[in-house]
Amino acid sequence: MDEGPITHPGVPEEVYHTMGKKTFWIFFLGRANALFILLLATLAFFILSQQPFLANTQFGDLTPYAVFGERLAGVLFLIALAFAFLATWFVYSRYKFCLGDDSLKIKRGILNKEEVAIPYRQIQDVNIKRDLSFQMFGLSRLVILTAGHDDDEKPGDDESEGELPAIDADLAEWLQAELLKRANVQKVTEEK
Repeated sequence: MDEGPITHPGVPEEVYHTMGKKTFWIFFLGRANALFILLLATLAFFILSQQPFLANTQFGDLTPYAVFGERLAGVLFLIALAFAFLATWFVYSRYKFCLGDDSLKIKRGILNKEEVAIPYRQIQDVNIKRDLSFQMFGLSRLVILTAGHDDDEKPGDDESEGELPAIDADLAEWLQAELLKRANVQKVTEEK
């Protein structure tokens, strides 16, 4: 899904790109915690409703209540699944990047839209991170560190100037090389 560039004299034609189809599923899995709990509740009520001891309790026949619980949990699961799918789609489709003439631009956000422009001359390092789930999906996390980035941050606190949270591994390696190449070219031309 490319967004149409602005056509105006003097404005370069820049096209924003999404991060790949696999990224959608990583974003979805990040929102699926409640879905797992509702699915387990549905399965538990289903198994419970099949038990013969519910028909002869001191409180009467409890089978209809177990069936009601199963159906309620199932409906809640389907509603949560649809909501998680839509929320993930909105986040995924609004998270884009563009290699401009002089900077990497990252757009993100649904209600609070944000556009970050990282000048190539300020890029100090571009890190690729892959945890086990990313390796299974063939994805990478690209973290762009700039000149103003604090190197003394905690290991888990990766708030950097720019981040692409999940992109295809091949695209991440190409983008890392391209960003470092553009950063080095600008540094050489500025030093003359």
